[in-house]
Amino acid sequence: MSNTSKVKILVVDDRKENLLAMDKLLKPLGAEVRKVDSGEAALSEVLNHQFAVILLDVQMPGMDGFECATLLHSNKQTANIPIIFVTAINKDQAYVNKGYKAGAVDYLPKPIVPEILLGKVRVFLQLEQQRLELEDVTRQLRWISRKNKLLLDCASEGIVGLDNDGKVSFINPAACSLLGGTEESLLEKHISQFMYASDDDPMTSWDSSGMKENCLQNGGNFQMPSDLWRQSVGSFPAELNAAALVNEKNQVQGAVLVFNDITERKKLEDQLTKMAKYDNLTGLANRALFKEFLQMSLARSERRQKNTGVMYLDLDHFKEVNDTLGHDAGDALLVSVANRLQECVRDGDMVARLGGDEFAIVLDDVAEPQDARTIAEKILEQFALPHDLSGEMRKVGTSIGIATSCHSGDDPDALIKAADDAMYTAKKAGRNGYRMAHELRE
Repeated sequence: MSNTSKVKILVVDDRKENLLAMDKLLKPLGAEVRKVDSGEAALSEVLNHQFAVILLDVQMPGMDGFECATLLHSNKQTANIPIIFVTAINKDQAYVNKGYKAGAVDYLPKPIVPEILLGKVRVFLQLEQQRLELEDVTRQLRWISRKNKLLLDCASEGIVGLDNDGKVSFINPAACSLLGGTEESLLEKHISQFMYASDDDPMTSWDSSGMKENCLQNGGNFQMPSDLWRQSVGSFPAELNAAALVNEKNQVQGAVLVFNDITERKKLEDQLTKMAKYDNLTGLANRALFKEFLQMSLARSERRQKNTGVMYLDLDHFKEVNDTLGHDAGDALLVSVANRLQECVRDGDMVARLGGDEFAIVLDDVAEPQDARTIAEKILEQFALPHDLSGEMRKVGTSIGIATSCHSGDDPDALIKAADDAMYTAKKAGRNGYRMAHELRE
């Protein structure tokens, strides 16, 4: 995990020996662990630091864990910090529900099992790291925007003048550089040779162009994205501003086009989109994009009177790979599994990683439930082959649950739950197999 020095964990316990023990247990994660001995001190800490997760003792003198969590949850600045209660008392459901109502996301019973503690905390550290990376990219994007504005103010962007016939009447050095030509080679050239008003409508003349009409409708100025053509190199994305040239009689005599290269900004925007909707390790869709695609698939299925299928997959004995070969090998296995799953589905389907060793597939436009069964059998055949983990050959099975909209309904959450339940049934039945949700009810 990069930049772990920025990621912090808060441990709250009134007993010094518990704080020291927790500090030692959390050390392998590489994060900064801050320790306080009361709920009051915890409230002070969260106002001065950003924490990935809070490990909060329940029974403390003065302000107990429930009161502290309730106050944190009610404050806008701290409401979204995950809280895991650490307790050795009262495990009945009413007590547990009280903790969840106060804002907790999980419980850890004492005595602490190190593997469970590290596994749960690691998830929140990863989420916090992703949030910090998103903030870094956002700051870069804002910096690029400020830089582009400064360039515009200094007139270092490309400027092209057009007559009513759409021919270049003047051009500045920045435009020459962006378009890959000299002033002599670009003057009198027609706009359609390197600039388009839209993808399918070349601007054959300024006077009859849609861009001119947009300028007039917007007070003489119009802004739009466009692909420009750089001679002998190819296209590049640009932000294009157009302004109509008007004479003393208020007659339009041409236009001025101002543009700049936004390649870097587009890269950052694409990176933000990818980080928000795709899994960093495998490149597959993440949970958010999976649900979005499922919703669209169900809508298409309703219009076409077809079906949508959902497959939930959980790797069998994945923890053994992590424990025996290490997390790098575990990551390599997840990437290999992702590649195999993509080979097993059709072009219109979507494979997603939901987290950990859980995957899901949206089967778009399924004619019959049997089609989903065929894909599941194909996946199991692929999983019968070993994975090469840096020279170590390992097999890993998978348990698959399948639900189709014709049997489980067209509500996305209901369809997901049906597939998830079927997956757990397959796992309980001996692993490395699949179950159809509708068959469980028959």
